[in-house]
Amino acid sequence: MNNPTLTYQQAFAAHLRNPQHHAAPAAVDPQRMQIYVDLLFNNLQDFLSTTFPVTYSILSNNEWLSLVRAFYAEHACQTPYFREIAGECVQWLSQRQPSLALCQTYPFLIELMHYEWVEIALLSDASVIDDSLIQAPADLLNNPLVLNPVLLLQAYQYPVQRISPQQLPAAEPTYLALVRNPQHKIDFIELNAITFQLLHLLQQGLTANQALQQLAPYLPQLSQAQLSEFTQQHLKQLQQQHIILGELKTTV
Repeated sequence: MNNPTLTYQQAFAAHLRNPQHHAAPAAVDPQRMQIYVDLLFNNLQDFLSTTFPVTYSILSNNEWLSLVRAFYAEHACQTPYFREIAGECVQWLSQRQPSLALCQTYPFLIELMHYEWVEIALLSDASVIDDSLIQAPADLLNNPLVLNPVLLLQAYQYPVQRISPQQLPAAEPTYLALVRNPQHKIDFIELNAITFQLLHLLQQGLTANQALQQLAPYLPQLSQAQLSEFTQQHLKQLQQQHIILGELKTTV
């Protein structure tokens, strides 16, 4: 059954999202329609440029606007919350990456935008630290450790933390820990591959010594005593960086 109101609304929305390919409804004054087109697009563009400041700074104006227009025209957001649009943009870009020319020009683009977005995601994480489950470290190597609940271990193919308009680096395996500190800010901590794997194993519930048994083959130059000392020093550093919060409190 023909529904004129629905047809009108669909044509109106299609023109707002992609005015280059969808004509406005015939009954709408073109000047008034353009006000809506500009208002909605500029709101989105302003929000994304604030969320992705490094990406915005390295792209030309035409490249940036083309990226935003493609996202706006193609992607059907699954969230009603404006603050979550940046995550939707990263999701869209990861799906479009193989066919988007901009990603060939800037092969690090999806990783850079993920790196910029994830800070917002971690800041809004609702996880809280339960101090009743944590005690001061007595044996970092053998006792179960408590990690910061707002911790993301992320491996990238590019050193995204060093990208700027003045520096567009080549591919280089990069390992980062992103952690929310007591001041409710996100710290970006660069790790080596071994520490990255150590933390990954600790997240799975292994003790440090159990993790060492799996990592030892990758450090054949170290004796068991040297490996334990190496790990002990790293664990203390990770504690200072608020990645390790302490030991799991034992029940008496």
